[in-house]
Amino acid sequence: MIHRTTHPGRGALPAGGLALLLTLTACGGGSTEESADAAADTVTVETDYGNVDIPADPQSIVALEFGNEVLLEAGITPAGVIEPTPSLYTEEQMGILEQAPVVQSASLEINLEAVATAAPDLIIGGVREVSHADYEARKEDLEQIAPTVLLDFDGADSQLRDMTLELSEIVGDGERARAERETFETRSAEIGRTYAEQLEEHTFAVVFAVEDEFAVVNSNAWGGSTLDGLGARLTEAIEPAGEDFAAWYSYENIDALADADVVFYETDVTLEPDAFTEELLGHELWSTLPAAQNEQVHPLRYSFSRTYAQANDVLDQIETVLQDL
Repeated sequence: MIHRTTHPGRGALPAGGLALLLTLTACGGGSTEESADAAADTVTVETDYGNVDIPADPQSIVALEFGNEVLLEAGITPAGVIEPTPSLYTEEQMGILEQAPVVQSASLEINLEAVATAAPDLIIGGVREVSHADYEARKEDLEQIAPTVLLDFDGADSQLRDMTLELSEIVGDGERARAERETFETRSAEIGRTYAEQLEEHTFAVVFAVEDEFAVVNSNAWGGSTLDGLGARLTEAIEPAGEDFAAWYSYENIDALADADVVFYETDVTLEPDAFTEELLGHELWSTLPAAQNEQVHPLRYSFSRTYAQANDVLDQIETVLQDL
């Protein structure tokens, strides 16, 4: 799995500077009485960083990593966001996110001044376990601004989706999020039964490219895991991955996918591949693959499903392909 970590030393404010900023923020805009009323009722939530008392009905929420999706699906306008990657969001979603100040960069550096200026009453975020220590080092600074809920996860599949479901619970959107998980589990079983013959008689692969290499996604991650959960037979090209999330090949070894009857390639939300994956699909050796010759190469958005709603979208796409096999 690809991991990124924050850098606690960058962008931090001195303790005195943060205190001054918090004072100035408190003096500007909004009613103190309204803020006090909103924060009057609290609930305690258990996190990987200790118990946190949060507003029972938060009115202003800042989203750190993996928080954007949670607030968007809940219909909550964020007070601050992690820098949104356009390929992950619809045009409508980007329109919402672009109205909020960026409080965390795509490289995961947190801008405490921007967080404080956003004046949230709750801060949420998901954390890869390898980044736990980095976030823990920032938590005290963040908690000077607002109660901060950070939840760890490890893995590129249900662990991530279960983490965002917990965040959905915390922002008051748990019922919808739980229903999405139930739908995913029910539909996975139904699709596995309905298309058992297609899943057993064909071999599947999920790929994407980076620079001059392409990855074949393993059964323990992303779209590969979803197919595995349906009972699909996956290409032998994943075997070199071992416990890793994907096996990597040079373009000269495209024929590693010769056993794949159906190939899905990862795309952005509009079903368009990135430039590297587009180059892979246009390579002269790609056209020699049985899947390409039989027109069984298909786009797959949300392969890296961050929520169960996205995972259900993946099931829709896979079922559409299975119906025609």
